[in-house]
Amino acid sequence: MAYQQNIPQPTDKIKDSQNDLLQNFQAIKSGFDENHYAFDTGDEGKHKYVSLPEQVAAPTVAVNERAIYSKQSTLTNVAELFTRKENNGTEIEFTARLGATPGWTILPSGIILKWGAETKTGAQTVVLPVAANIPVYTQIFSVQLTVKAAGGADSDTAVRVVDFSNPAQFDVYASPRSTTGSTAVTFEYLVIGA
Repeated sequence: MAYQQNIPQPTDKIKDSQNDLLQNFQAIKSGFDENHYAFDTGDEGKHKYVSLPEQVAAPTVAVNERAIYSKQSTLTNVAELFTRKENNGTEIEFTARLGATPGWTILPSGIILKWGAETKTGAQTVVLPVAANIPVYTQIFSVQLTVKAAGGADSDTAVRVVDFSNPAQFDVYASPRSTTGSTAVTFEYLVIGA
């Protein structure tokens, strides 16, 4: 039997409504117990987990509210978590990622992290990967580089950032660290931007 919100009526006698009232209490308990600890466990009101059905569009958000919801990502094509700022503000996807190299992830603040590995010699440009499933930067905030040497040995190489004013790429200079000349330098990068 479904929950009956209009019982008891003022003219109902308890003995006649008892079964309806009992079924209403059972329906309330069943609904409350979904994804929650039961009333009598000592953890009343706490969630076991939160289940968010996938939304077709971003929900309407009033002033002084913020929404967290599930929606299909245009980057990963699966349900991801999104947040929407108050007053129907910016929608931010924050669980999408590509965990490979090169890869990327989006933080809850909307900051995008991208990483990868390159081998360059001298003055070179590192072009960030572009595809329909990769978010793009409008601005790069920082680029970190780490020389990668086989077996952890000192490769006597160095790489430094020269410029990152273009949000699609950054320029590096790769060279020997303590000698002159030219040598290929293998390095990993981490780019932070939005």
